[in-house]
Amino acid sequence: MLVIVGYVIVLLSVFGGFALAGGHFAVMVAPVELLIIGGAALGAFIVSNNGKVLKATFKALPTVFKGSKYSKALYMELMGLLYEILTKVRKEGLMSIERDVDAPKEA
Repeated sequence: MLVIVGYVIVLLSVFGGFALAGGHFAVMVAPVELLIIGGAALGAFIVSNNGKVLKATFKALPTVFKGSKYSKALYMELMGLLYEILTKVRKEGLMSIERDVDAPKEA
């Protein structure tokens, strides 16, 4: 979902800025320019990376459009734990969490 929101923000920013600058939208919908810019970007990416990176990138590309494997509940639990740790550090000092770091199951 956030990927879609991000794309909408990017497109609105680009087209909105273009319109505010007095541009004509017919210029923006030119497939030849899209081919030039997209091809140049892809070519530069391929030239600047080795085969291992390219393979990993194209393999991971579909995961961009999938949802996160982490839930909101997990993030909230993590934020709560971080809050507890930072509150303890603020009240008792940095050394107060040394025992918790060394043996987290006993804390």
